[in-house]
Amino acid sequence: MYQRLAGSLAVLCLAVCSGCSGTEYETITTNAVTGRLTVNGAPATGATVRFHPESPQPGAKYPLLPSGKVNAEGVYQLTTYEGDDGAPAGAYTVTIEWPDRNWRPPNGGMPPPPPDRLQGVYADPKKSTIHMKVEEGANEMEPIVLENVKILKGSSLN
Repeated sequence: MYQRLAGSLAVLCLAVCSGCSGTEYETITTNAVTGRLTVNGAPATGATVRFHPESPQPGAKYPLLPSGKVNAEGVYQLTTYEGDDGAPAGAYTVTIEWPDRNWRPPNGGMPPPPPDRLQGVYADPKKSTIHMKVEEGANEMEPIVLENVKILKGSSLN
């Protein structure tokens, strides 16, 4: 009896554990997306560019928000799942946040989480005027050029 109970428990444990191995989830097709971002004529190194879908994405249970970090040359590559896999095809509203990890409050003290150099002006998808369309295949997006932008006081441009 104990052997039968132990065997049943072993089978049950194997069944439960096999469902836990790895992260398996359904994915939808993505397309390579590369773009460029400059602020006041300089690359926005370290900024995050995020694409918010303007309509439901066929095959996705939840809205996917592809994003990418801007490198020292001002170039970003989007990722949806991993690596530089890109974004699903479709129309997007683009938001930008540029955290300044070196910023310190003007009067000293312990800094809060890194503030946005752009002061949240480009962070809200409901207010963003930047729109992009991802097509099937490789995409080179129109450069995002932000001029005459007021940068957070105490923050450097780069």
